[in-house]
Amino acid sequence: MKFYIFESGSKGNCTLITNDNHSIMIDNGLSIKKTKAKLNEINKTIDDVEALLLTHSHTDHIAGINAFSDDIIYSTKFTYKKTKIDHQLVPFKEYEIGGFKITCLPTSHDSQGSCGFIIRDDKDTLVYITDTGYIYERVVDMIMDATYYIFESNHNVRMLMNTNRPQTLKKRIMGDYGHLSNEDSANYLCDVIGDNTKEIVLAHLSEEANSPDQAMIDLIEVFEERGIDNTKYLIRCASQTSTLIGGDVEVKV
Repeated sequence: MKFYIFESGSKGNCTLITNDNHSIMIDNGLSIKKTKAKLNEINKTIDDVEALLLTHSHTDHIAGINAFSDDIIYSTKFTYKKTKIDHQLVPFKEYEIGGFKITCLPTSHDSQGSCGFIIRDDKDTLVYITDTGYIYERVVDMIMDATYYIFESNHNVRMLMNTNRPQTLKKRIMGDYGHLSNEDSANYLCDVIGDNTKEIVLAHLSEEANSPDQAMIDLIEVFEERGIDNTKYLIRCASQTSTLIGGDVEVKV
C-alpha cells in the first residue's frame, strides 16, 4: 500500500491510496485543475480513481468533488446529498470498495455524519482520522496496531490561544466538535500504535496555530513521557503545499 497526501489543512485536503492494482481517494478539496496536476505528477489520471471517500461536508474536503462522477462517491448519508443509496456508509460497517476493505469510523466534528476510515488490503492497514475533537473509545479499540496512521495534529494550544482569532473560534477548535491538539493526538497515538506500526503522518496542521517543528516537538515530548521510543517509527507532517508520499515506498528523510 502507498499513499499520496496531495494537500492537508484548512485550505484543502486530498489523499490518494494505492496498491498494485487499485487507487482510491479520500476527500477532494482541491480545484479540478490542481487535482489533475497532482495526479499527473504520479502518472495517474482522474479515471484511475475507483472510489472517492468523503469524511465530511466542509468545503476544504469537498470543493473539488465535481471532478468525479457521483457513481464513485461514498459518504455517510449526511455528507453528500447525491451519494447513491448503496454508496452510503454506515459507521463501524466494513465495505469492499475499489479493491480495499474499508471501515467507516464516526468522528466528533461540527459536521453531521463526519467520519474517518480504516483501509485494508492483503498486506497493510491504514487509519485515516482528521477533523475530530476526540476519538470515541470504540474507535480507539478498532484502530490498534495499524501499519500506517494519517492522524490529525491540528494545533499547539499555546499558539492557538496567542492568535488573534475570536474566543468563540478558539473554543470551537479546542472543543469536543473541533480538532485534536498536538498533545491529544500524540496521546491517542501512544494508545494505539503497536509492533506492526511503521509510519505516522501528522495531518491537518494549522498554519497559524501550529508548525511541523512544533507538532514534532509536542509528539516527542508526549512519547517520552509515555515511555515510547519515537525513533522506531517514521514520523512526518503532511503539508498544505507539497505532496507527501508514504507507505510501501523508499523514503528519504
